[in-house]
Amino acid sequence: MFNEKSTLKDIKPYVIDEFYPDCILKLDSNENIFGPSKHVIDAFKNIDLKYFNLYPCYGELIKILAEKFDLDKENFVLTNGCDEAINIVLSSYLSLQDSVLAFCPSFSMPKLYSKIIGAEYKNINYIEKWKFSIDVLLNELKSNTKIIYLASPNNPTGDIIEPFVIEDVLKQCVDRIVLLDLTYVNYSRYGEIDYYNLVKKYKNLICVKSFSKDYALAGLRLGFILADKEFTANFRKVISPYSVNSMAVYAGINALIDNQYFSSVKEEVLKSKEYLYNEFKKLGFTPYQSEANFILVDFKQKCNFIYRKLLKNGILVRRFSDSTLKNFLRISIPSFTDSKKIIEAVTPRKLLVFDLDGVVFDVSNSYRYAIQKTYEYFAGYPCTASEMQEAKNLGGLSNDWDLTKYLLDKKGVNADYSKLVEIFQNIFYNPEKEGSKGAIDNEKLVLDSSFFKELSKEYDLAVFTGRPKKEAFYSLEKFGLKDFFDYFVCLEDVPDGRSKPCPDGLNKIKTECCFEDICFFGDTVDDIKAGCDAFVDVYGIIPPNASNVNETCDILKKFGAKGVVDGAYKILDLFRNEKICK
Repeated sequence: MFNEKSTLKDIKPYVIDEFYPDCILKLDSNENIFGPSKHVIDAFKNIDLKYFNLYPCYGELIKILAEKFDLDKENFVLTNGCDEAINIVLSSYLSLQDSVLAFCPSFSMPKLYSKIIGAEYKNINYIEKWKFSIDVLLNELKSNTKIIYLASPNNPTGDIIEPFVIEDVLKQCVDRIVLLDLTYVNYSRYGEIDYYNLVKKYKNLICVKSFSKDYALAGLRLGFILADKEFTANFRKVISPYSVNSMAVYAGINALIDNQYFSSVKEEVLKSKEYLYNEFKKLGFTPYQSEANFILVDFKQKCNFIYRKLLKNGILVRRFSDSTLKNFLRISIPSFTDSKKIIEAVTPRKLLVFDLDGVVFDVSNSYRYAIQKTYEYFAGYPCTASEMQEAKNLGGLSNDWDLTKYLLDKKGVNADYSKLVEIFQNIFYNPEKEGSKGAIDNEKLVLDSSFFKELSKEYDLAVFTGRPKKEAFYSLEKFGLKDFFDYFVCLEDVPDGRSKPCPDGLNKIKTECCFEDICFFGDTVDDIKAGCDAFVDVYGIIPPNASNVNETCDILKKFGAKGVVDGAYKILDLFRNEKICK
């Protein structure tokens, strides 16, 4: 038995993609999606064999960096991306009794590295979104604060700390190390040199930067540390001797030669970023001004809906598990043309909401079968289809456990409710079963993927069902329908399990989805009542194998259905005839 070091026990690893994601626009990691300079690409076409079979040499790249910023070669240490640069700094100077001080939210890796070392990592919350405050920083300093981590621009907020403010921090914290992450600096109004010049004046400043965001070399993992020579001498003791590969060095040299390329990238990013900022504001969301190659947007309660909408359109963006950013998405800035695709994807359309049972799925041999068999378990004989439909038509019994209990009570059969639920679920859906999971596998499609594919060209789609989420997703995924829908309200998503006719589920959709107007399609009295009480257009669907079509139609209209469709596929006819959602 080999136990890991104690500091690793509560640490979760940083999750990375195992394969390149299948999407049209990958905007979740702030890569420079414009790609590297043509000069870099051309250079690789005639690369010397020595870059493959010999260990890398770093002198040429370090010399170019030193000359570019008027510093000594000894001030630089090349690293495997900015991640390694941060890790080397913390590993060289941080001990168990020390702490790191940083504003939150910020880049996650300094916190992870600090915890691995066993040092304390203390977050400072922004008082005003997202404005750095030196007074707040100084107030949080403790005797064991060894390192102050700052980023300009900061990820994910996009705010900057001006060079003169950094200088003020350095002056007032002369006995602390200031670790300054400048990964996104070339997108800001200040250039690298504005910050690097401070290294010449202040021995407590360490700058780290990557070639990923501006020079588009994320896949090659290249970065550097810039600091006083006393610092860099120690960093060379800690870093692996050949942590940066020859290809990365070669790409870095050729990227720095092409001074004009990044200017065109930055100009396009600024244009796209301004467009996205203004359009998101017009749509009622809250974007934040950013000086990086991304924008952070507060979508409030509509965040999950927007995320799925973007994903459905092949646009991958970054969402957060952190409670501070629960309703935020961070979007890397693409070209101006692709930025228009983002806005087009999130612009509200008409929203069509579907009940599942009797509308999307024929449940004659699943839910209704489970009701019959559960009823028979307690009563000793089955109930009839007409008895079930009569009960459904009463309203208030959309939950099939409640419906089964009602039918038993009506016949004077006493059944323990928890036992009834257990028997029903074992018949209908038991995920622990080998092979078939129960009667749920007897379901057939009423509306197939071609139907929803056609609708999704013009409308957004959502689900409002009384099914538990696992059962709803099981059937939707089994038939390949789940990805057509942008939002789901299931049994667990409404307070206290208040199922239809309670309109809470539809009201939740109205609160958390973007839409021009809403139509809801259901097959029961409870569906119609819920739609009417939520003040949305509601249409009745005659369920498959209905015993009396005319009677069911009359009942659904009586309770407020705007129209009734005999056969769910006729929904398309309603749309083609422009009779709804106008």
